[in-house]
Amino acid sequence: MRVYKFDEIDSTNKFLKEKLDLEERDLAIAKVQTAGRGRRGNKWISSEGSALFSFCLKHDNSIKEEEYMKLSLVVGYSLLKTMQRIEPQDYKFKWTNDIYLNDRKLSGILIEKIGDYYIIGVGININNCNFGEANDVAISLKNKTGKTYDIEEIIKHVVNSFFKDFFKFKAGNWQEILNEINNVNYLYGKRIDIVGVTKEETGIAGDILLDGRLEVFIGTEIKKYNIGEIHISKK
Repeated sequence: MRVYKFDEIDSTNKFLKEKLDLEERDLAIAKVQTAGRGRRGNKWISSEGSALFSFCLKHDNSIKEEEYMKLSLVVGYSLLKTMQRIEPQDYKFKWTNDIYLNDRKLSGILIEKIGDYYIIGVGININNCNFGEANDVAISLKNKTGKTYDIEEIIKHVVNSFFKDFFKFKAGNWQEILNEINNVNYLYGKRIDIVGVTKEETGIAGDILLDGRLEVFIGTEIKKYNIGEIHISKK
């Protein structure tokens, strides 16, 4: 594992995407990101005290392309397990790429592909306590417990756990991973808005399905969603 550390950088994902000699497990860590992004280009508050990092996974041709649609769920599974080992709490997984604690966002995942590599970007609120405009929707581990944590130690645990869990995924244990995620499915039973390209629908979220999609009960129908942004309804 090659580790690149920065006091400040625009984006750890961008750094790895622009490297010409990428290797699996390359890891970039930043104390501060000035242009951190979440899914769909949403800005991620990247203040000092967060665990801000990206690492590389090489595409494995023995795995079907569509199976990589589940990658953010495998990363989420690893994050949940790691955080439980570090500080047991009632963590939840919000499909498809967030970890929640006390109904607030603790962590986000952003996965991008460049050539034969997936760049897995993760932000976890650890020791940071000020989220600016996101104060009402974000939380850190220190907010919850009052403790201070070793950020680099947490990052290394997350990355090492992921590669063990990805091996488990490759070995055919997806159902086991999915069951664990559904046990802490944040959206389950909640009324949510599904914002798509052409229309918006409202329904009740159900389970995350075997193919990684989310089932949503809309009237008398059960619909399955993989693309489109999902919001918890404010109604």
